[in-house]
Amino acid sequence: MNNRFVSLLALFLLAGSFRAAAQMDTTRITLTDCIRLARAGGPLAAMALRTFENKQSAYRSFSATLYPQLSLQGDVPGFYRSITPITLPDGSTVFTPQSQASSSLNLSITQKIPFSGGDLSLSSGLNRIDLLETKSQYYRSNPLIMTLRQPIFQINTTRWEMDAQELRYKIAQREVAEALEDCASDVTNKFFDLYLASMSESNASVNLAVNDTLYKISRGRYNVGKIAENDLLQSELAFLNAQTQLENARLGLNRSQQNLRVALGMGPATFVVPIPPEEIPQFTIEPKEALDQARQYRSDVVEFELQKLSADRSVAQAKSDNYLRATMTATMGFNQRAQILPDAYHDLMDQQQFTLSFNVPLFRWGAGSSAVDAALAEQKRIETSVEQQKHDFEQEVLYQASRLNLLRRQVAVAAKSDTIAQRRFDVAKDRYLIGKIDIPNLFLAQSEKDNARRQRFQTLWDYWTAYFRIRRLTLFDFETGEALVSGKEE
Repeated sequence: MNNRFVSLLALFLLAGSFRAAAQMDTTRITLTDCIRLARAGGPLAAMALRTFENKQSAYRSFSATLYPQLSLQGDVPGFYRSITPITLPDGSTVFTPQSQASSSLNLSITQKIPFSGGDLSLSSGLNRIDLLETKSQYYRSNPLIMTLRQPIFQINTTRWEMDAQELRYKIAQREVAEALEDCASDVTNKFFDLYLASMSESNASVNLAVNDTLYKISRGRYNVGKIAENDLLQSELAFLNAQTQLENARLGLNRSQQNLRVALGMGPATFVVPIPPEEIPQFTIEPKEALDQARQYRSDVVEFELQKLSADRSVAQAKSDNYLRATMTATMGFNQRAQILPDAYHDLMDQQQFTLSFNVPLFRWGAGSSAVDAALAEQKRIETSVEQQKHDFEQEVLYQASRLNLLRRQVAVAAKSDTIAQRRFDVAKDRYLIGKIDIPNLFLAQSEKDNARRQRFQTLWDYWTAYFRIRRLTLFDFETGEALVSGKEE
């Protein structure tokens, strides 16, 4: 009674699962289709593109600062009322109440000078003061003022930042290509996980039917005394285990379905049926060629340059802070004052200003030399770290290229093993039905058949994972012979 109840329960669960699947929109999909859909509408690709857009906007924002910057400043109005001390011609001081309003407007255009690190600006301004007690007003105009500000004996921060931003943008371009390959790897894992789950479910269904038949045959043989009770119990145990395996396989299939749907951006009403790629690309990768491509296109290589650039800048800044620093400011233009606005632009007078400010550290208790030593030590650390990272990534590229070549051969071997194991099980089942072999040998053939089938597609899974891994490591498509990202700046 217990066995019949378990059988009915398993069949009820299977029927419910099939009815649920029938109510969904069934979509048969290949691995290529999955990758295309994931890159077009999947969450990983969307996050990668948003990250790139963020970094691209930051690069454009910095680039825009290198162009002339036009701005308008003003104070309209400013009000002042107070008693202020005023010094008279005889040297005495009196306290006089003042009440006035002031307004100012200034239009300026500023241009950075990348090759020198200074900046040049042109401006035009107008000021007005209203004396409220006397009801009079005065104007001061600056029709044209040119100002040059130039640091001397200091590092050119603009030039350093330009180089750093160029490297960051190049890294962002390559990182988005790498992220899309990571997306392909993620979808590949979910695709084959679903296929193996569906294969396990299908295989468990077949095994349940086979074990049900074998159990019935075993009971008949036991009743007529052709087999021992131990063989009957083993057959019954195999039947019960097949029921449990089918229930677990169904649960795993539902989980894998959900994971792939989310990765592809599909709704919950879609039932995905994966179609595995039986054929794989027939090409061989030379590990040295893979390493050359990785050195040319991979983002890590540019990241190494950025790390060295940052360390070099820190050393240059520390040395600059330890010596003479000066800033030259030169201004020339025209100005005028008047009580009425038109006169403020007549008979303009020259305006000049020149300032050279400097700062010389005389004694800092060793702070300057210690800062230089710290920067040099950090520079050495980064150089050592970069060399180690280079070694690690080169070894990874060489290993993955060799592994892909090995997996390509193993795929063919696994397919042949699957065919042999399936044939052996078919023969063993037929021989058992005619009483030529015992039940343990049949179950052994069945187990070998299941393992060979799973190993076949696990090897195929490993191959495609390695395929996209080497693409990610090198940013190069060895199948078409084309780079996945431009080697030049966009």
